[in-house]
Amino acid sequence: MTIIDTPFNTKSSLTCLRSKGVRTVIRYYNFSNSGVFPNKRLELPEAEALTANGMQIAVVFQQRQDRVADFSRAKGFAAGRTAFRHAQHSIGQPAGSGIYFSVDFDASNNEITNNVIPYFEGVRDAFNQESGGNSDYRVGVYGSGLVSSTLTDKGLIQLTWLAMSRGFRGTRAALEAGEFHLAQRAPATTLCGLGVDLNDANPDRPDFGSFTIDAAIEPATPVATIGTRHRVSARSGLRLREGPGAQFEIIGGVPFGQIVFVESTVDGFARVDVEGDGQIDGFASAAFLEPV
Repeated sequence: MTIIDTPFNTKSSLTCLRSKGVRTVIRYYNFSNSGVFPNKRLELPEAEALTANGMQIAVVFQQRQDRVADFSRAKGFAAGRTAFRHAQHSIGQPAGSGIYFSVDFDASNNEITNNVIPYFEGVRDAFNQESGGNSDYRVGVYGSGLVSSTLTDKGLIQLTWLAMSRGFRGTRAALEAGEFHLAQRAPATTLCGLGVDLNDANPDRPDFGSFTIDAAIEPATPVATIGTRHRVSARSGLRLREGPGAQFEIIGGVPFGQIVFVESTVDGFARVDVEGDGQIDGFASAAFLEPV
């Protein structure tokens, strides 16, 4: 069974991918896509097509996350909340499956302690809040052997996906000990016109959190939106912050042109619902939000 991960929409390539032996496709959740990867986020039509073609799906949340500055408890909470809502409301991801979160750099012990652990505590808190304390999803990490073993010891993850670099701290040891569910292998390649990475599953841990969706079950219906519709007018997009001011931590971003719902404004910062599900996601500068 061939397992690939890719930031590209696979819908038009599934016949070819099946002919190459691909049976599991790992795709992305995120806050927003970019000009480089305009189809990075998995959406329902692709998930339906993957299921219809007999493919398993696995998912990883990544919005950059390749440097220590991308990790804090607040950022983990924002990422966990966005991933959980997208999984439930947009995809219909089934209970018991996994959502991985990327730590795409060789984090040191201090960086893990001060940044990565708090990030995953934030993910845990978000999952608990969204699910009423009884989360439907298992949490996984994509990263080094040291990151995965530390988070496992802390009880913050249930699934491990080892990043490609064998030079990352603890990765060779984790591979030799069989302490992983998935292992990405070098080099990156092209398959059926798509840029992909190849991955190996651990035969001793065959359940790595993959899933299919039930076409007969609609994704959960979001609650009614709150506030008024606004469009992001800043060309470079807007930073989403934890509180109403530039002194508050950045927890995400909203791209140019996206529609958000403004519930109220405090000190020039709008309380915004980015997902359109009736829940506040953070604060953004009101000066760059125009009513529509």
